[in-house]
Amino acid sequence: MPEMTENRPIALLAGFDAVTAEVCRRRLEGEVRVLTAGSEDEALQILAERPVAAFCLGAAFPEGRALDLLERAEALSGSEGRVNLVLAGGPDLSAFQEWIDQDRLFYLTAEPIPADDVAALLRSGLERRRAGFPRLRGEAEAARRLAAAVGAVAAASTASGAARALASAADDLMEADRASCLFHDPVRDLLWAGEEGDPDARRESAAVGLVSFVARTGLPIALERIGRDPRFDRDADDPPAEGDERFAAVPVRVADGEPVLAVLSVVRAGQDPAFTAADLGLLRRLAEQTAPLLARLLPAPEEAASAGAAQALFREQALRIHQEGMRIEGDLLRADPRWMQWTYRLLLAVLVATLLFSVLGTVREYASGPAVVRLGGRTDLRATAAGTVSEVAVVRGEPVAAGQVLVRLHGAQEAAELERIEREIELQLINRLRDPADAAAERSLLSLRAERELARSRVAERELRAPAAGAVDDVRVRPGQPVAPGQVLVTLAGPGGERTVIALLPGEYRPQLKPGMELRMELQGYRYAYQNLTVTDVGGEVVGPAEARRYLGDEIADAATLGGPVVLVTARLPSLTFQAEGKTRRFHDGMWGKAEVRVRSERILIALIPALRALFDDEG
Repeated sequence: MPEMTENRPIALLAGFDAVTAEVCRRRLEGEVRVLTAGSEDEALQILAERPVAAFCLGAAFPEGRALDLLERAEALSGSEGRVNLVLAGGPDLSAFQEWIDQDRLFYLTAEPIPADDVAALLRSGLERRRAGFPRLRGEAEAARRLAAAVGAVAAASTASGAARALASAADDLMEADRASCLFHDPVRDLLWAGEEGDPDARRESAAVGLVSFVARTGLPIALERIGRDPRFDRDADDPPAEGDERFAAVPVRVADGEPVLAVLSVVRAGQDPAFTAADLGLLRRLAEQTAPLLARLLPAPEEAASAGAAQALFREQALRIHQEGMRIEGDLLRADPRWMQWTYRLLLAVLVATLLFSVLGTVREYASGPAVVRLGGRTDLRATAAGTVSEVAVVRGEPVAAGQVLVRLHGAQEAAELERIEREIELQLINRLRDPADAAAERSLLSLRAERELARSRVAERELRAPAAGAVDDVRVRPGQPVAPGQVLVTLAGPGGERTVIALLPGEYRPQLKPGMELRMELQGYRYAYQNLTVTDVGGEVVGPAEARRYLGDEIADAATLGGPVVLVTARLPSLTFQAEGKTRRFHDGMWGKAEVRVRSERILIALIPALRALFDDEG
């Protein structure tokens, strides 16, 4: 148990409270050894004494203090590959930008986060970055992995399969990011992996690169930074390399002095530890124990020479089948040109059809814009004075007679004034009867009669009456609602009236619009329920959006969305109903839709090549 404890990576929490540290210990128990530090000196002392895999700073080290402590910790030995976290860096995190750009900071927050999240970040950082804590391998563990690797290579039936198994074993044994095994072919002077035709097959020259150096000399190499070595060739050694990776390669041969059969190479990320002498020795042991197995699967030198000479004439798969003595009957390779003939005919037919369609087909241009349904025979009754509605005497659909009261406004003050004047008139009449010669009483009566007429007119303003017989089509007020002069209170529908559609089309099409043209309208909310109408009138002038809205009326003007000058086009509705979704529905005043009128058409060929317009007489 003590040995397992020492082998665990160390996470140092600096500037955290005791609760957070205890939660991290409990969450990471058995995986990470959690140490705590309360001050900068204590944290630096722990970093100097032992290798730390993750260094996490809490709320006690905000902004400048955290950055200073990170830089001082970076100067200590063993900092390479360490995971750094700052979990309470303060409101201004721009000071850490250089650390983020250089990928030296795994995670950064402005405010403290919960203890469970701290533990999750530590686990994720150690797993993903594979922090550089000592990779201690016991002899028993190394022997077990070597035995498993040898077994995997021995189970392969082909050289390519054995190479893949060996590379996978090296990747696992060395805890690398990737590994490869390239065979050395001295006859063709190349390094290869995988069968020809495979998507992952490689064919590299044996004259360039680090792998070629190992194949030529038989010497193992281990580099801290692959890009700094002058022998490095990215295509030949490690195509995904960026230049800062760790690299190691060893030759695979049966014994010293024997030809190199293959080169086994491994690559680690730049933040991972460099390959040590112990790592290189372990990789050599793996190569030595698997070399006899690879030699058994590779062809003899004379067979390889024969295959190299015939490579220009025969494919590698065909040679392998021939060498293995497989009897597979195959059909002759045929090149039948009939499909080319049919393809040519099809392309020619498509070309002719396209030309005919361009010459005979037409492109139509439409003037389109919003349209509104207006039903005639309607009378809008408006308020003549400001006030508050006290009574609505009718309902929608109710027939009314001429002079019938429809809406009353609160008029208590006007009624009281009229009553006062009536009483004064009665008093003056009494005085006049008592003294017929009283001139003052006569003048007072004349003045009071004029005031009474004015009071009666004010009382009449508080009542809205029907100007003619009809039916209530719409009631737009309710009791208690304040109204203003000119506001529509009730709409009456009388007999007769013309049913029309008013379309607001772009003004630039005015010269091309004329009565008798076909207008098609699609009502909003009823897709594909088209109404085919005939234009009865076209406005004589092009008007702006504001003038068009005034023409439509206050009740529907707000719904009109106009982007520029328009011309008003009128079409007659033949019926009060329309068909939509298999049902008969009724038009209502104010319904909106989209109208379009065809104003121009021309041949497709002319639209594509305008210069040809002079050759055709297209009156459409």
